Amino acid sequence: MTLATLLLVALSATQVGDEAQTAPASSAPLTSETLTAPPLMTTPDACPPEAEARYNEGFNALIQGKDTQASEAFTEVLAVCPQHPYATEFGRLTRARLKPGAKLAQAAVYENTERRSGAAVASLTVVQTLHGATQGILLCAIADCRDQGYVAASMLGAGAGVTSALLLSQGGITSGQAAVINSGTVWGFWFGIASMLAFDLEDDDALRAAIIGGAGFTGVGVLLANLVQPTAGQVSMANSGGLWAGVVTALFLATSESDNTKSFFAAELAATSAGIIGFAVLSRSLPVSRGRMLLIDAGGIVGGLLGASTMYTFTGGDDGDSGDNGDAILISAGVGVLGGLALTAYLTRNFDAPRLPQVMLTPTLMGKEGAGMALAGQF
Repeated sequence: MTLATLLLVALSATQVGDEAQTAPASSAPLTSETLTAPPLMTTPDACPPEAEARYNEGFNALIQGKDTQASEAFTEVLAVCPQHPYATEFGRLTRARLKPGAKLAQAAVYENTERRSGAAVASLTVVQTLHGATQGILLCAIADCRDQGYVAASMLGAGAGVTSALLLSQGGITSGQAAVINSGTVWGFWFGIASMLAFDLEDDDALRAAIIGGAGFTGVGVLLANLVQPTAGQVSMANSGGLWAGVVTALFLATSESDNTKSFFAAELAATSAGIIGFAVLSRSLPVSRGRMLLIDAGGIVGGLLGASTMYTFTGGDDGDSGDNGDAILISAGVGVLGGLALTAYLTRNFDAPRLPQVMLTPTLMGKEGAGMALAGQF
């Protein structure tokens, strides 16, 4: 036992002894069971347990930003226990936060706005440089250039890509704007190649499809960057919608006995287009961050692998010529992808929730006519 502990015990014993001498005589001795801590705030009458339980529900709702539920809970508490020491003030606070002006102020504080950054300019420059070089090579292929011509065309294209990126990023650009332009470039080449296979284009027509797809969708991305100004999370949601729609469609179509390449890529074009457009619209009403979308994508990958490996374990692989086991594995993988995406989306539903204050400090009355501060919050 240290010296500080001995002093604390001695002081406590002296204080208890003094109080025992001044207190009136009692027939029952004072034991540790009869000593209780002083209340945080003295009230005329104690509230019933159901009121305290409802108050705790309202306080938790207030901390989580659910102002409507919190206001209803505090109103019910005051109807049962009007003398509750905290429900009145918290009820007034929630009603103030529900007013339109408070909602606008809260949206201004917690809105996921993006700022212009050098990283966005760098990503746009890199992707558009590669885009320009690729366009130069494709144009040179149509023109039947010699070997030196391919090098010169790729260099000129890369220079045009750098120039266009720097012109687009004059005054700064956000990561969402850079992402939507770069995504337009990538999806443009995909749609060009898929169109080439779906419509059975050959030679120069196939090259023109790739060129038009890359350049055209890049232009669409530039328009969206300037008119819509999406965030990086919204672009990620649209990209994930197109990607997973194409993957799941490909898995299910692979179980078909048809070997028609045109029909396969036509279905892929329709699925990816629907996925991109659908999730782009959804992202306008359901804000999401890029980090959450990466987690959801990871859930889809894990779900697909888990579904395929589980079915493979039960079937033992593709044993015969019919390919029934292989089809079952592909279907299981597709179902696993959908299940993994849905489960991860649900588990990360609070990933982007605004970080509200968790602690509140308020003045209060203490026992024995004292005053102090009360600390309340979630820990």
